[in-house]
Order: sequence, then C-alpha cells, then structure tokens
Amino acid sequence: MDNSINIEQIMADIRREIKEKGLTSDMLSFDDIPYKKTAQGGSPAEAIDYVTSHYYVQPYQEFKGNPVKVFFKKALRKIMRFYVDPIVMEQNDFNANTAIAVKAISEDKSKDMCNRVETLEIVNKELAKRLEKLERENAELRSMITKEQA
Repeated sequence: MDNSINIEQIMADIRREIKEKGLTSDMLSFDDIPYKKTAQGGSPAEAIDYVTSHYYVQPYQEFKGNPVKVFFKKALRKIMRFYVDPIVMEQNDFNANTAIAVKAISEDKSKDMCNRVETLEIVNKELAKRLEKLERENAELRSMITKEQA
C-alpha cells in the first residue's frame, strides 16, 4: 500500500485548474475581503479608534416577523419610550465623553513618551561624551603609570 503523497502532481493539478478558470493574482487580495471590525484584538490605537467610532447606542431595533407581534411590540415601545429614551441618551453621553477622555489620555501619554524619549536621548549623548572623555583620561593615566614603572 503506497501512502506517499505526490506534491508535484497536486501542484500541477492546482496550476492547471487556475489556468482553466483564467484566474490571476491581481483578482483578489485580503484587503478586498469584507470583515466586521471588533474591539477584541489589535493594538490599543485600533481599540481607541473603535471606541470613538462606535460609542452611539441605538435605542431601538427594527421589528421583523409576525405583523401582530410587531404591532404589539411597537405599542409597548411607545408606552415605554419615556423610560427608555432618557437612559439610552445618558448612556450615549457617557460613552462619548469616555471616548474623548480615553483618546486625550492616549495622546497625552504619547506626547509624554516623546518628551521622555527626547530627554533620554540627550542624556544618553551627554553620558557617551563623558564616557569617551573618561576613557581617554584612563588611557593617559595608564600610559603615565607604565612610563613611571619602566
């Protein structure tokens, strides 16, 4: 029983099928594939972008299905509107302000980090100069010691 897999034959079949269908590499890319962006995963910057663009909560969803059920659901919605709308609007205000605050904190941290990096680069250059000067002095002192010992 031969369990070997002929990769060359499989690849030849794939290439033949591609040629028969007339497919080319420029026909589709991963950028063309639609996907729903979620808050999970990704970088903190992507999460902040998601929060700032999705802070608004819809108070109601469209009803579908049995017309009798839809009628009663709409009637209940109108009766409860005075209770639901203020809560949803308050939540939307909170979400919007939270998104603004998170973005501001992120930008402030970015600016602060840039300032710290600049400061550390300056300190690093100064320390490198001092180290070079100390190494020269050390070399001079060693040469003086070796001359006196000789």
